Amino acid sequence: MTLEEEIARLEKRVIQLRIQFDLFFAGGLPKPPLDPRDDLDRDIKRMGSTRDMKLSQRFMYNTLLNRWNIFTELWNKRIQAREEGTRIPAVARRRQGSSPAPQPPTAPAPGRRDPAERRLVARAAISSARDAEGELKTFYRSFLEARQGEGKAPSFEKFRTEIEKHIEIIRRKSSCERVDFRLYLENNKVALKAKPHKEEDEVS
Repeated sequence: MTLEEEIARLEKRVIQLRIQFDLFFAGGLPKPPLDPRDDLDRDIKRMGSTRDMKLSQRFMYNTLLNRWNIFTELWNKRIQAREEGTRIPAVARRRQGSSPAPQPPTAPAPGRRDPAERRLVARAAISSARDAEGELKTFYRSFLEARQGEGKAPSFEKFRTEIEKHIEIIRRKSSCERVDFRLYLENNKVALKAKPHKEEDEVS
C-alpha cells in the first residue's frame, strides 16, 4: 500500500468516526466512541513520523492532521458541554433556587485540553491569495471546520479578500516575499494570526 493510499484510508476512518460521534450527540449511541478515537489518533500521529515523505505527501498528511485536530477539539468541547449541561440543571432543580455549593476547580480529563489553551489547527505561507488559491481553499476549509457553532461563516471570496488585506499590510511593514498565516483555537474561538514568513519557522 502506498503512502497516499494509507492517508486516504485514514481519511475514511476519520469520516466513519465523525458519523459515530454525530450519532452519539444525537442520542443514537449510549456512549462516545472514545476507544476508536484513541486508536485513530495513534495511527495518525505514527504516520507523522514517517521519514522521506515527498512534498505532496507531506501536504496531504498535514491537511489530514489539521482536520483531525479540529475534529478532536470540537468533540472534546461538545462532550464537556454535554456533561456540564446534564449535571448543572439537576443540581439547580434539587435546590429550587438556593445558591449551589461552589464546585472546586478540576483539571481537564486525560485527552481533553483546557479550553483556554491556544491550539494551532492550520498554517499556510502565502505570497498571493490569487496565485495560491488551492492552498488557500484548503486553509479556508480548516477555518470553516474550526469555527463550527460560531454563526454564519464568511464566503471564500470575503475570506480571500481579508487574506489579501493582511498580506498588503504586512508587506508595507516588512519586505517579505510570503506571509505566514496561522489558525488557532483560543478560548473556544477561532483566531487568525499573520506575520512575515521566515524560513526557520518551517521547522517549528
